[in-house]
Amino acid sequence: MTLILFIACRLLLTVYLAYFMKIAIGQAYNGIHKIFKKHLTALGADAFYFNIDHMNWFEVEDKDPDAYIWLADNKEERYRIIHDRVYFIENIFKKPIFPDMRMYFSEGDKVKQNQIFQCLNIPTAKTYIAAEKDKAVKIIHKIKYPFVLKDPYGYGGIHVFKIKNRQEAGEFVDKIFGAGLKTGCSLCQNIFYGQEFLPVEKDLRVITIGPKVFCAYWRIGQEGNWKHNLEQGARVSFDNVPISAVKMCQDFSRKMRFHWMGYDLFVLRDGSVKMMEYSSTARVKGAEAGGYDVRREQMKYVNLLINRRRSG
Repeated sequence: MTLILFIACRLLLTVYLAYFMKIAIGQAYNGIHKIFKKHLTALGADAFYFNIDHMNWFEVEDKDPDAYIWLADNKEERYRIIHDRVYFIENIFKKPIFPDMRMYFSEGDKVKQNQIFQCLNIPTAKTYIAAEKDKAVKIIHKIKYPFVLKDPYGYGGIHVFKIKNRQEAGEFVDKIFGAGLKTGCSLCQNIFYGQEFLPVEKDLRVITIGPKVFCAYWRIGQEGNWKHNLEQGARVSFDNVPISAVKMCQDFSRKMRFHWMGYDLFVLRDGSVKMMEYSSTARVKGAEAGGYDVRREQMKYVNLLINRRRSG
């Protein structure tokens, strides 16, 4: 009887906490805040929007939310705003935010991510970085062709170029250290980021939520297209995902204490795995094709974490 009463009390407490939980959601450039609110409301939370770009955005704290969610526009020019807001919420409000500073610190910044890979001995492609033109010129005289040139703040495969020879490389270097290399809405200027070309027909996307891998799938490029982004016409497959790649991402997420993360990896013909980059704001179209609702699972994770924080 005592055990039954204890279980009933715990269930009532869980329902109570969920019902009165308040989550402030920063309005996002792509409307994803609406998806988050739908899932949180279904879980019983009081979720509401606020304009995080407004000068007086901090007044939202008057509503005393238990946590914040903001899947920010991570273009290069907004990094300062993102870091300012996240730092303020974590250190002035003393509230949790998802993604947090651990996740946003290197978000969309391939240079920072490569430095982290080196420090933690994470296998990745051989990478060449230069912030001065003369050093970039030296690199293109010794690098093996073809190689891949990337905008270190780019995304979606539209900021990536396969460089076939030294003349072509020199033209790109002149642009980068001149007026800048315009790709989409991004401007790559005064930073050269090159990587060895790895001839693979597909890459692997692994999505972690909490300490576990939620799903993993191949992105298989179209015939004749060396890029594997879904935006570039790739298709997905969930077959024969190597355990070694899954474990690499799981271990890395635990070490970095990420709440969630999307990883891009190459698996070479010899079975070795290279971690290329990661993003907490990664798109989830491929996962959805396999029936995995990443956004719902992320909000279930947030709901559980905040409930534990409030009851603990």
